[in-house]
Amino acid sequence: MTAKLLARPAALLLVALGLPARGQDILKDLQTAYATHATQKATRAYHFGSQGPGDVFSNHTTHSNRLIPVYAFGRKVDLASVTGKNSAYRDPERIKALYGTLPEHTLNPEAEYADQSDLYRVQRDAVARGAKYLFILWFDGMDWPTTQAAAIAKTGRVYTEGEGAGLLFQDYPAGGSAQFGWYVTSPTHDQNRPDLDAQTVTIPARSLGGGYDARIAGPNPWTLGPRGAEAPGYLKGQSADERDREGVAAVGGVLHAYTDSSTSAAAFISGRKAYNNGLNVTDDGRFVPTLFHELQAKGWKLGTVTSVPFNHASPAAMYAHNVHRDDYQDLARDMLGLPHVGHEAKRDERHAGLDVVIGTGWGQVTNEKSLKAQGKNGVAGALHVTDADVAAVDASRGGTYRIVHTTPGTAGGPSLLAAAESAAGKGERLLGLFGSKALNHLPYRTADGRYDPAPDLDGKAEHYTPAELKEQPTLADMTTAALTVLASKPGQPFALFVEAGDVDFALHKNNLDNAVGAVLSGEDALRVVIDWVEKHSNWDESVLIATADHGHYLVLDDPKGLAPAK
Repeated sequence: MTAKLLARPAALLLVALGLPARGQDILKDLQTAYATHATQKATRAYHFGSQGPGDVFSNHTTHSNRLIPVYAFGRKVDLASVTGKNSAYRDPERIKALYGTLPEHTLNPEAEYADQSDLYRVQRDAVARGAKYLFILWFDGMDWPTTQAAAIAKTGRVYTEGEGAGLLFQDYPAGGSAQFGWYVTSPTHDQNRPDLDAQTVTIPARSLGGGYDARIAGPNPWTLGPRGAEAPGYLKGQSADERDREGVAAVGGVLHAYTDSSTSAAAFISGRKAYNNGLNVTDDGRFVPTLFHELQAKGWKLGTVTSVPFNHASPAAMYAHNVHRDDYQDLARDMLGLPHVGHEAKRDERHAGLDVVIGTGWGQVTNEKSLKAQGKNGVAGALHVTDADVAAVDASRGGTYRIVHTTPGTAGGPSLLAAAESAAGKGERLLGLFGSKALNHLPYRTADGRYDPAPDLDGKAEHYTPAELKEQPTLADMTTAALTVLASKPGQPFALFVEAGDVDFALHKNNLDNAVGAVLSGEDALRVVIDWVEKHSNWDESVLIATADHGHYLVLDDPKGLAPAK
């Protein structure tokens, strides 16, 4: 689909809020003005929430029930098998199979969209057709408007529909194999009552169910439905306020729950919808295998890379099982092949572990609340992985992982790459732990690449010292390291999950400057993957999927306003 292109400088948009433009760093200027004057009703280039233009900056800081775009590459992958005439949302029985019931206003005989759980089958079928290398580029929280904003900030060109242009995953042809689609991410339920120690779960009767009403939310990611303007609060799902609920009721609709990251990523990799906050556990408490487990059983190597804690919701969902996403220490054990609570509770088997695990979380420590979230086997101290578990997997102590972590005064990128080369040469696995006590994600590169964040919604901005920037690798460095280990044995198939998780972190704080920078960091990692495929493989045996788990509620009131001044 051809994108509509427009162009217009945006510096004048700052005048009403009393701040001067700074030339090419327009997003920092806008974000600073909007966060500083967040409660002021004003015309803005963008806002967050259902309040409409000319109002306050934000009335929503979490996820939404928007359709999510997916970009796929490789001749073995077939998005058409789950979209258009093959959409599950055209068939009431298939919808029931997804949700366990038929949600109101969710059947749509004209649906073009897939369900996120369908992407499991798309990947599995690609492997069955002979794909040897599977790459998942996951931009956590990146919906269509966020993609649009990043493309405009990067190129200065504006599109208003379709797959768009300007970002690598929008423009790259992959030898003519590039495909584009979109899908529903809604869960089965928004609430749960987990027992961390027994690894069982119950769903409260009051829990809001999932579904998707195209009459309101729209047939595609860039078009509202015919009743959408009357009920903007629908997209806020379980977070809707009284005004939002009244608007939805007035058009004869009902609210449907938006997903969280864990159950969304789990649906993508296991093919099963479930309740929010769980990881590959169904509503009736069954632990289900993921595609990564199936591939490992066939001799594939597996890796996860993320710019946020290594066992955060999305990377953990690729492999781990748990009734709740915040049981980080057990998720780490599961990912690293150690005994974990699911195994001890006889709910799950002990898995072999991933071959590459890289992310942040180093230096993060427990507090009273987070320690309680680890269950009875929780250990005070390091939050994401205990010191004892690190020692148990350390290759220098008889374990299987070469370990590298943030070290004061040591450049993070080079140290990670050196560890990867060592691990590859010795046939070891790789565990990379970065971040710090003060930083649970990689530093935001920001839209202009200067690592100088604008303020969040609360008016505070992150600041990084030169030492902090030096000691952390980039997401592209992490991806290169992962490929060094996974591809060390030529011809052995592997799957790699790479997440720009800080897109989501930024959008939760309504910070578009940071979110765009995170998208561009993910684009840098994507370039590493594409370079590897072009040098060492081809699009007949490689499959790449670039997508996200959910959206937020960014609204571009004037897309042209994000274009840098010329």
